[in-house]
Parts: sequence; structure tokens; C-alpha cells
Amino acid sequence: MKNKINLEITLGIISVITGAIYLIGVYGPTEAEIANWGFIATILGGCMIFFGINKGEITNLFKIILLGFLLLIQLPAIFLWFMFHGSNISDGTPPTQFIAHWIFATPHIMIVLIGVAIIVTTLKQKTA
Repeated sequence: MKNKINLEITLGIISVITGAIYLIGVYGPTEAEIANWGFIATILGGCMIFFGINKGEITNLFKIILLGFLLLIQLPAIFLWFMFHGSNISDGTPPTQFIAHWIFATPHIMIVLIGVAIIVTTLKQKTA
């Protein structure tokens, strides 16, 4: 149980940091959808931190649904970092010299792996 709580808090922190990076535009000028994605990831990460700290009656089904959504929104980011590896990701307005690299998919992959571990732990706990 303690490990699951630690995983939830860790996942939340990674998600908040990752979302904030996109929200503040560390990768240079991008489309508004990217900033919106960062906002959503930050909010979901904050919810995961809250659920990890809160000892109240939050159903596992609600946590799994929220976590599933958090994991689902990571998939396009993972795919796009690998797809645009070695190329410029700016649409040219304004131009930037930032070059995409697959290593930037690492926090997204970590979020997915930790999220799957939390879901498996939750489901094992429920059946045990």
C-alpha cells in the first residue's frame, strides 16, 4: 500500500513537471495545443499527487479512469518525439533552431510505466 502511494505521488510530480515544461514553452514556440496539453497534464499530475496524499474515500475506479486518461495523453507525445527525431519542430512562425530528439520522450515513457505499475497494483489489491 505504501509503495502504491509513493508511486502515485512520484507519477504526479513527474507529470506536473513534464506538463509545466510544455506549458511554459521550454522547447521553443509551439502551437497552442501543445500548451493546452501541458496544462491538462499538469492538472492530472496534481490530481495524482492529491490522491496519493489524501486518505479519503476515493474509489479505485475513479483513480484508474483518471490514470488511464493521463496515460492515454502520453502516447501522442511519445510517438511524436520519436517521429520528429533530428528535425526542427517549429512551424516557422517564429523560426527556432530547436531540434527534436527521441530522448525527450523519456518522461512520457516513465509516466506510462509508472502508471501501468499503479494500475496493476490496484487491480491485484482489489482481487487479493
